[in-house]
Amino acid sequence: MKDKKRIFLWIGLALAITVSLLWEFAPSCTSSNSRLAALPSKGLGFSAQELPLNETEKQVYHNANVVKRLYQVGRQRFVLLAIDGSRDRHAVHDPLYCFRGAGWKVGTSLEVSVPGGEARWLKLARNSESAEAVIWFSDGTRRHASALRAWWQSTLRRLTLGRSGNEPVLVILQPTGSETVAWDNVFSRCPSLFEL
Repeated sequence: MKDKKRIFLWIGLALAITVSLLWEFAPSCTSSNSRLAALPSKGLGFSAQELPLNETEKQVYHNANVVKRLYQVGRQRFVLLAIDGSRDRHAVHDPLYCFRGAGWKVGTSLEVSVPGGEARWLKLARNSESAEAVIWFSDGTRRHASALRAWWQSTLRRLTLGRSGNEPVLVILQPTGSETVAWDNVFSRCPSLFEL
């Protein structure tokens, strides 16, 4: 009887290894790169210019599709960082880890209504500096600020080979310097931000 159990265990192990190898080489589901590429860099009342990734960003996002732009909306300026992790699932993670890793403390965290869901507005502090950020995850239809939900969407998408929906894209907006931004005004003048 023990020999039969061993044989079944070895067969199970071989099957698990085979399935994981086949999964690794299965055709990848389509990425969200087309959503990132379709994001306009100018429109009525706003313009944007591409920004290069810094060295840390290049290391963290080396396999991911990333858009980094400086937007000007009237007199307000902010940086957009949009990350599609369909080719590198580790690139999209909870942005709070990055902020904390860079020495920022989250002072205030508020839910903000945006078209198709909600985002999170963060007030950050580091030594004598202060900053703010707005973050959300988007599958192209729905928006939310839950890293756990984004992880679940991404996992389900991989398990179904892309049939469960689009890869969630992480969107981070931050003002330049220590400026503040009237986000409601920005959101109404840049509706294309919610097409990601």
